[in-house]
Parts: sequence; C-alpha cells; structure tokens
Amino acid sequence: MDVVEILYSAVRVSTPLVFAAMGGLLTYQAGMLNIALDGFMIAAAFAGIATAYATGSLELALIAAVVSSVLLAALMATFTFRFKADIFIAGIAVTFLAYGLTALLLKGVLGEDGVFMSSTIPRFSPITIPLIADIPILGRILSGHTILVYVAYLFIPVIAWALYKTRWGLRVRMVGEAPEAAAAAGVKVTSLKFQTMLLSGVLCGFGGAYLSLAYVSLFANQMTAERGLIALAAIFFAKGRPLATALVALLFGLATALSVRLPQVTGAAPQLLQLIPYLVTVLALVIVGLRTASARNKHGAWKFSLD
Repeated sequence: MDVVEILYSAVRVSTPLVFAAMGGLLTYQAGMLNIALDGFMIAAAFAGIATAYATGSLELALIAAVVSSVLLAALMATFTFRFKADIFIAGIAVTFLAYGLTALLLKGVLGEDGVFMSSTIPRFSPITIPLIADIPILGRILSGHTILVYVAYLFIPVIAWALYKTRWGLRVRMVGEAPEAAAAAGVKVTSLKFQTMLLSGVLCGFGGAYLSLAYVSLFANQMTAERGLIALAAIFFAKGRPLATALVALLFGLATALSVRLPQVTGAAPQLLQLIPYLVTVLALVIVGLRTASARNKHGAWKFSLD
C-alpha cells in the first residue's frame, strides 16, 4: 500500500469537505447551524454538469454551479429571516427540495435515471506545480491536482483573515456570540446573517462543481453522500476555527481514502470498510459531546464552590 498515494487521494477526497466546512463555518460563526450544505452542493453539482454538457465550457459550468447554490442559500435565508421559519426545518426543506429537483431534472432534461455521464463533458485537468513537484514525497502529494483543489485550500487563510482581521469578521462573530448586544451596538444582525448564508452558498457551489466536474465526471442522485453533515462535524470538533476545521476535514478525507484502498490490500468486504469515514465522524461527535459535558461539569462545580 503506497502511503504517498493515499495521502494524495486524501487531499482530493477532502476538497469538497473543505469547501462545505468553510461555508458552514461562516454561518456557524454568525450563530446559525446550516444543515443545508448537502442541498447546496447537490444543486451545484447538477447545474455544473448540465451546463458543461450543454455548452462545453467549464467557466460557464462553474458560474452556473455557484449561482444555483447561492439561489438555494437565498431561499433558505428568506425562509429563516423573512418568514421566521426554524432554521433546522428550513435546512431540511431546502435539502429535500434540492434532492428532489435534481432527480426530476436529471430525468426530465437529461433523460437519465440515477446517473448521467457523457464523454463530451469537459473536466478540470490536473496542474503540475513546477517548484512543488520537484520536492521529494511532498511533491507527489501536493502537485498534480485540479485548480479547484488549490482554490479550496486557499480559501482557508482568506476566511481566517476575514473573520479575525476585519471589521466585518468582528461583527459576524459578535452576532454569533451576542446578537442582542450586537443589535444594540448598531450592527445589522439579519443583514450579516444573510451575507454569511449567501457566502456559504458560494463555497458549497465550488464544492458541488468539484464533485461533478473534477473529482468525477458525472452526476448521480445524492452524490454528495452526506458530506455536508461530515463538514458540520468537522466544524463542531474544531470549535469553528478555520485551520483546525480544515485539518479535521482532511482527516475525514484520509479516512475515506483508506476505506477505498484497504479492500485492495486486506481483502475485506468493501461495504464494511466504507463505514470508516462515518465511524470517524461519529467518534468526532462523541469527543465533542464528552468535551462539552466535561466543560459543563467544571463550570457547575465552579459555581457550586462559589455558593
């Protein structure tokens, strides 16, 4: 088993998780649990592949993917802020809408049921980075990916800078931690939440486009495979910190890469080993729960000692 090849695969596999996690992190910092990340990505994946098939243009496909995801994000924000719907219910509704609509369009527009692929669909090509490619071992891991892989990882420092080095980021975090105090200070709470939701749509649009145009060159019903929920687990585990969230997403990507490679080495049933990413997700959530319970117990003991 080639460890370098597994790490290379982990970088590829974790890319849509990084996009989704960065998008979910923005809404998380604004005090919102966005469970519609899967819905945003599946809509983007379909729009991207349908546009690429119709036009032969990857640029137009990427724009269509992002626009479709942002429209769903705007719809969810409208449900939540204008009509005062519970954000959890709104997220479920938007996700089911995205799943149903893409399945309907797959059958009605592309004439396929379940999976659509075509040899005429363009896809993003790998890029060899001269300086990095020459580095032993590291070059084999980091070079040779598509442009969207590098975009995903470049978003991490950009989002960290926006959240912790700008006035806008300070206001977003203030809204997430103390919305009443933020409103009293003159911050437009609803407007900032709307902005983070739309930005979440932008990032998930890139993630969906990557899935259908770079990771594979096809569209399948529910091909996001709960990556949005795994991204949320990464956010919770990392407490909403951009770099730590990306590292956890990379860990989940490594678990997925292992689940694909191990059957070839061990001879174990692939169906069994495909549970690895989900087991890692559950383990991460258990650790988060134990950590939260421990913090509450310490806080309770501290309060008791004061009394």
